[in-house]
Amino acid sequence: MVHALESIHRLLKPSGALIDIHPVAESSPLEIHQGGTIDQVGYLSVPQWCLDSRQADDALADVARRGLFTLERSSKFDALTYYDSAAEMASSVKESIDKFARDASAIEAVPQAQALAERAGQTLRAAGVGAELVIRERTHISRLKR
Repeated sequence: MVHALESIHRLLKPSGALIDIHPVAESSPLEIHQGGTIDQVGYLSVPQWCLDSRQADDALADVARRGLFTLERSSKFDALTYYDSAAEMASSVKESIDKFARDASAIEAVPQAQALAERAGQTLRAAGVGAELVIRERTHISRLKR
């Protein structure tokens, strides 16, 4: 990650800025939204994704310490991903885990995600028409100047 940021620094115009967006290193709540209410189903936790987010934080801190970038602004927001069904959520999460897995800890998260999807499916069916299944992912956004 540091190498990529060093390359961006070299390629960026002197007046340019880097916008960094990456997830916060924490579990993501799975929610059912319906009629203005939000019910928590559980938390999706993929240790590798949390590690990747911490490494992104560390890489940004490293290049800032070295003076390659100066942090202008930083904030956090919730990125919401909506699913039509628990099966769609389970398939999407499994696909992401399979695609980005670099070690066994990511693959070990698949059964937990599937169990969470089953619980979400039951809760979604009980909620009835108009209920939406949502993963809420806390996300960093930063603007860094060269």
